[in-house]
Amino acid sequence: MPQILPAELQVLLPHLDWNLQRLEEVLKQEQSDYFKGAALQRYGHTYDMAVKIIRAFAEWKNLPCQTEEQCFTTAVNSGWMEKLPDWKEMATDYQRINAKPQQDVEIVYAKLATYQQAFSNLFAKLKGIV
Repeated sequence: MPQILPAELQVLLPHLDWNLQRLEEVLKQEQSDYFKGAALQRYGHTYDMAVKIIRAFAEWKNLPCQTEEQCFTTAVNSGWMEKLPDWKEMATDYQRINAKPQQDVEIVYAKLATYQQAFSNLFAKLKGIV
């Protein structure tokens, strides 16, 4: 018998998908300051949504997910995410782009395509659960 998906996950999954599509679109644009800034901002939104959805899935499955690090560990251990790229690096880069002023944005921008693919893989695996 299939499990009933909580309403929260029914909302979060399409939101993650939408953010992934927007991130992919902006990464295909020219590498101007405007589009780099837009890509970094979209990464931040996608990261936030990924943490929310991991937390919701963990709660649904009664798995630990109190901190972001614990959520990522749970996601890797549950097979929802790959170990690479390094999730601690993704979290650090998320903090860098949210710092005032932003730090190392060119370095973070160079990693966004890898991060987008990792989040896409997460989305595919979670969608496969439901």
